Amino acid sequence: MAIEASHRQAFRVRVGRLLDGTDGSAIEDAALLVLDDRIAAIGANRAVPEPEDAAVLHLPEATALPGLMDAHVHVALPPTVDPVGSMATETDEDLVVRGAAASERMVRAGITTAYDCGERGMTSYRIRDAIARGLCLGPRLLVSGRPVTQTGGHCHFFGGEADGVDGVRAAVRRLLEDEGADGIKIMATGGGLTPGTDSRQASYSIAELASAVEEAHRLGKRVTAHAHGVPGIDSASKAGIDSIQHCTMLGADWAWSFDETVARGMVERGTRAIPTISAGTRYEVETGRSIAQLQPNPGRMTRADWWANARALQDIGVMLVPGTDVGINFTDFGEELFLELEAWVGIGLEPAHVIHCATGRAAQHLGIEGQTGTLRPGLQADVLIVDGAPDREITDLRRTRLVLKGGRRVQPTPPRPRPVRGADAIPA
Repeated sequence: MAIEASHRQAFRVRVGRLLDGTDGSAIEDAALLVLDDRIAAIGANRAVPEPEDAAVLHLPEATALPGLMDAHVHVALPPTVDPVGSMATETDEDLVVRGAAASERMVRAGITTAYDCGERGMTSYRIRDAIARGLCLGPRLLVSGRPVTQTGGHCHFFGGEADGVDGVRAAVRRLLEDEGADGIKIMATGGGLTPGTDSRQASYSIAELASAVEEAHRLGKRVTAHAHGVPGIDSASKAGIDSIQHCTMLGADWAWSFDETVARGMVERGTRAIPTISAGTRYEVETGRSIAQLQPNPGRMTRADWWANARALQDIGVMLVPGTDVGINFTDFGEELFLELEAWVGIGLEPAHVIHCATGRAAQHLGIEGQTGTLRPGLQADVLIVDGAPDREITDLRRTRLVLKGGRRVQPTPPRPRPVRGADAIPA
């Protein structure tokens, strides 16, 4: 294979194993060639060219894989005992600085793409654009801006209140056409962080939700819905929402109430779920307390219920995508995704499949599979290299050796070791 000499920089790394993000088998004794910000070649080491001017690295005990993706973050939300109260004391400028620092923690851990599911005002746009301009370091950030919510609804303090079919449609149009959001987040039920809202009940009618979907799809964008209660989940899926965040199947008695009919409807319509089963794991392991009890609307679902719900969704055929809700109480921007992926293995999924879900599948979910998410020629060189074999032992994802984002080498800061008692001890 001939390599043109017009590139600005070339980097070739040889690794013991390579996972390309497609849910296929690992390539043994593999190599990856990066020219500028793009992947130029991957495959068996002997088949990948080595330009004369290439920087060369050999890591025989390491595995290369696409950079990881988190489909639910809040980069500017302070992950304190009271995130909303903490946010209320800070200016938008404070939140932008906070979000820039959080974004850097993520990319240094190997998270090269993230979807921000709601911030106050214009803060998420400013963080996204600052990263894109190279003013700060962070993942490839997609943003939904202010979540669309009913008057007084979940996260109304972010500034996205809208009511009625016409009001919701106008809010979606404003977010996408005027502000430049990458997608839409709509609150289909109440939530734990917002006093006075009810996580069990639907916040919008099917017609209101459908108007959001129709307008977003007309503009080529996707819609994700926050939903805990069964009625809100059912309404969101019937309205054509692309994906549901949390999707916890909360019943009228505040306990877990898995509804097979609703779940099968999601499968039939292709509604994906982002189960967010890791949030607060370290806090719970180290203190013995649940972060749910720190929130105004705690509910009765246990950590074991959240895990069982995700497994039930998987078993019935709902497509799952990893997301963490990082930014809520006592979460860690440099660790939360690793806890989430370890939890997925804890519910019985194979590590190799979990990695695919956090790379190739996540890219498809976000609509960026033509840019990144897999290791193939022509795509952005978003690469994570770790010691070990994470497709066999998922905790090896924490053993970060090298991060590339768009071909740029990022000095890694590996996540902390997993909690002492182990995240997998919680559902017992």
